[in-house]
Amino acid sequence: MKKLIIIFLLLILLSLSLTQGQQDNFNVPNIQPSIKNIKIDLKTPLVLTPSSSRIITIKKPPIPFKPFDLTFFKITKNQIITLENGNKITGEEFLKEINDIEKKLNALGYSLRDKEEEIVIQRIFIKRDDLQMQKKLFKNITPLTTLEMVKKDEPAKEFKNFNFERKWELPLGDDEFNVNVSTGLVLKGEENQIMTNAYAIAKAGVLGYKAELIKVESTMTATKSQQKDTANLKVYILGNKEYETSFKVNYQFEKALKYNLDWGFPISAPVGPFNITGRFGIRGGIELFLNSKLNPLFCTANIKPSINTKAFAEVGLDYKVASAGVGGELTILKDTLILNGGLGLILQDPLYNSYFEFSALGQNSLEALSGNLYFFVKVDYIVGSKKFKTEIYEWDGFYWDTTLFNYSYKEPAYKDKTLFLILKNIRGITPYNAKNEKTNINSKNFYVEVEIGGQIFSQVIPDKDANGIGDSDWTIKIPLSSRTTEVPIKIRVIQEYTVKTLTFKNTLDLSKGEGKELEIILDLNSNKFTGTVNGVFDESYISSGDSNYFGEKAHSITFKISPALKFEPAPSEAR
Repeated sequence: MKKLIIIFLLLILLSLSLTQGQQDNFNVPNIQPSIKNIKIDLKTPLVLTPSSSRIITIKKPPIPFKPFDLTFFKITKNQIITLENGNKITGEEFLKEINDIEKKLNALGYSLRDKEEEIVIQRIFIKRDDLQMQKKLFKNITPLTTLEMVKKDEPAKEFKNFNFERKWELPLGDDEFNVNVSTGLVLKGEENQIMTNAYAIAKAGVLGYKAELIKVESTMTATKSQQKDTANLKVYILGNKEYETSFKVNYQFEKALKYNLDWGFPISAPVGPFNITGRFGIRGGIELFLNSKLNPLFCTANIKPSINTKAFAEVGLDYKVASAGVGGELTILKDTLILNGGLGLILQDPLYNSYFEFSALGQNSLEALSGNLYFFVKVDYIVGSKKFKTEIYEWDGFYWDTTLFNYSYKEPAYKDKTLFLILKNIRGITPYNAKNEKTNINSKNFYVEVEIGGQIFSQVIPDKDANGIGDSDWTIKIPLSSRTTEVPIKIRVIQEYTVKTLTFKNTLDLSKGEGKELEIILDLNSNKFTGTVNGVFDESYISSGDSNYFGEKAHSITFKISPALKFEPAPSEAR
């Protein structure tokens, strides 16, 4: 008898579980049982109501309520009915629930008597115009460097510190669904020590809740004396530190890590007249490969995280005659990043011939916010069924596969010559297009970067008039070695501006053809330069591109190479 009771109770629990949620062609990310699972349950629920500004209800004119009766369904009051979802219900209880649903549907202009079997009755507002604009512009996001002024009083014939830094951030999406991938690589070389720092962070947000999926940090110092050599690696998953290691000089480190993540929060949301409850969030897997090497005055840091996450939902509702579920497939973030940096000081005899050996590589392959997701309620009313949907998200997403930066060269550590690079008159993205039509662009700042022989000089030039024009002069003192007769220089200008509520940073096109940067090679023997612009020292030139973002006129910058600081404006026809 006890066994029969236990079996009966288990059947009841099973039937109840069937009412809690279904999956309608919904691909939940696979969780591998052999890998460490990291689960975060937020306690604060998200409560969405039909009156919320985030919810759009597709209403029709109300319909007068006409109740169903038992004869319509050809059932009796005490008849036990087994529904399609497995629930058992009496005829009386069935009729009560069906009429309750019908009355609520009638108020919105719908009826179970309608011919349509599938109806989108609500959707969450998605700013598709903003997403399209981001998609147009985000591929031109360029890694930035730290902004610091260059000292102008450095003496000649001196050891010059090596300082390389690249920071890249890619924010995508809107307030409801978004991702943010950021990376950084810093390589610093001094006379007695080498330092590297690398990091990678990936964040995601769904329906206003945000999660830090992964953060990786690598910091190393390699000294000449080896007394203060240290290396430290840390890995955080969903905000918790999951791995950390340290080691010292003459050590090669390799580690592969894998994690399953499950991050979610309670949710209550409408599907037309129904209210569903459950759990919503992000699930997926993260793989991470770390490789580092530490030797005297030499260190490398290699980081390769791979992320594959999707949205998931587990929902249910109180009705027996209806089942709640989730459909579609929404990729939140699928991303593989490669971040490699190496720096060593190679000492020579005589010491004056010593040099830095340097390499840096950043690559990113990304898919984000692509697919669709919806909640649904399916009503089973014996003579038919109807499915009502609330669209949560639907868009084709972002895709990107690119090399962020790639460097590999040797740079003399001692410099005994000086030149000056003078920059002015930046013309960028303006509030007017080529037809002089007003746009809603508001220019903020110009980030000017100059890359010369392993050094990156940078400066922020505010756009005080918000007109896309930078009038401030900037003079850079360039330390050079007499052992190097040809010096490559790359000039990049990144403009920060807003369009409505969105903020962008895009590289201005300063050269004709595929490249955007101004690139020249100085010939110190002839006092000439070649490249994007060909010219001679002590004369000013304008470099301009041939493409735009919003139909504005060509972007341009005026520059001069000189052993002195005097600057004369370039004539309008100069190229």
